[in-house]
Amino acid sequence: MPAPPRPSASVILVRPGAEAAWEVFMVRRPAESRFAPDVYVFPGGTVRADDYPPADAPPLGLTAEAAHARLEGAAGAGGPTAPDSLALWLAALRELFEEAGVLLARDAGGGLVTFDDPARAARLAADRLALQRGATTLWAICAREGLSPALEHLRYWAHFITPEGAPRRFDTRFFLAPLPPGQEALHCAVETTDGRWIAPAAALALHERGQFPLVFATRAHLERLARFATLDALFAHAATKRVVTVRPWADFSVSPPRVEIPAEVRECW
Repeated sequence: MPAPPRPSASVILVRPGAEAAWEVFMVRRPAESRFAPDVYVFPGGTVRADDYPPADAPPLGLTAEAAHARLEGAAGAGGPTAPDSLALWLAALRELFEEAGVLLARDAGGGLVTFDDPARAARLAADRLALQRGATTLWAICAREGLSPALEHLRYWAHFITPEGAPRRFDTRFFLAPLPPGQEALHCAVETTDGRWIAPAAALALHERGQFPLVFATRAHLERLARFATLDALFAHAATKRVVTVRPWADFSVSPPRVEIPAEVRECW
């Protein structure tokens, strides 16, 4: 029997570029990782129990019902229930903070939080490490700082399910998010070993030269992202595109495995 895919979420963090029109932030997984070792990926991970909001959670910028609807419900990329779908959005936000140090949250005045205050920046840096260890939760951090998760800052982008036959499988929802003002992206040095901003086309060119290792799903996303000349064009497309679930086909009898996106969804996902 194939391994069941684990619910997960990943964030494609973007910003205007210095050497290109725009860039994505990517992190490199440790060489000793059991899954996808020593490759560049977008920040992300699996859903945890503490991604479900407590009863006293602050406003989230998105209701459970809206989160479920945007993932097209249980028949699409949503979880079995609306709270399960909401947990996917919150997992994306938490993983972005853990792996890239970027916190999508609003303060009491409704503005996106910045790290301009050195004292707050130091507290949140310590919180990030504690969150990685499981010693705190996103909810405890938000309660102390007077913040609310800004889920509306995420744009649902894609849905990939690892092929059957893989020893570890993931049911991943990909989200787009612009880097908020007053924050910088930094890899975590615990779950990742490097972090860099790079244009999708540049990442693909380095990959072809053997200098930027990628797994199939990440490469497929970079190829699709590279089609957009500007961030405005990317987000305009994301606002109207219908997400098609991608279930790649894989032949694990060869090394490396041969993986392909089915022809019927190759041009429309």
